[in-house]
Amino acid sequence: MQLSQALDFRRGEMAALIGAGGKTTTLFRLAKELRETGHKVLVTTTTKIFKPSKPHVDRLFLVEDVAALSEACAAIGAPVVIGAGTRVSADGKLLGLPAPWLDRLNDGKQFDAILVEADGAASRLFKVPGDGEPVIPASCQSTIWLMAMDVLKKPLDGAWVHRAERAMALLSCAAGALITEDIIVQLVKHPAGCWKDIPPASRKVAVINQVDAAEDLVQAAALGKKLLACGADRVLITSYTSEDPVREVLLH
Repeated sequence: MQLSQALDFRRGEMAALIGAGGKTTTLFRLAKELRETGHKVLVTTTTKIFKPSKPHVDRLFLVEDVAALSEACAAIGAPVVIGAGTRVSADGKLLGLPAPWLDRLNDGKQFDAILVEADGAASRLFKVPGDGEPVIPASCQSTIWLMAMDVLKKPLDGAWVHRAERAMALLSCAAGALITEDIIVQLVKHPAGCWKDIPPASRKVAVINQVDAAEDLVQAAALGKKLLACGADRVLITSYTSEDPVREVLLH
């Protein structure tokens, strides 16, 4: 199954990726797939990502004005993946675009797809957002939240969880407590937890990633059903060790 089909991605929409455990891989995998099916794709961030280059993007624009970006992209035909940011930092990170700019581009329907990495996770397996995170454009039609299956049974600390101290504060649990399905569900359901600040009209897609071993599939499916009960519109179980990363799709 195509990743775009599994995600229920619809032509002309904007999708924001949040969470941890494979956002950037998913971002560029989806962009590549959409390009191969004739789409004109904009890839960007509202935070920062490592500066993308070929083969992940065909063109990269650094812009100071949304109108200038729109004008520069107008003459570029599909299929193409265009990367955009405001500048590149000294450590090689592409600094992203303001969310209102992306709302304006989304309204303009110039692109067949706008894909936005909307928070960072410092390469951890799981994330609880802090104040001001994530930065999801208001008009975003789909929000894709990721977690890595390998975080289960790991200690709730900074080695595995980005903003672990935030997670402990929200749940009033001790540092080093083993992460269970119940803890994940509590962090998802908490008003200040993993799914906060998702626009009300945005579809929620949960992705349980790094389900690489066959024996993990049953547990991932059980967790996925709990995420559906939390309000996810669909849940994907994925592994990027395969050419076909989608192992299962769970629906209501």
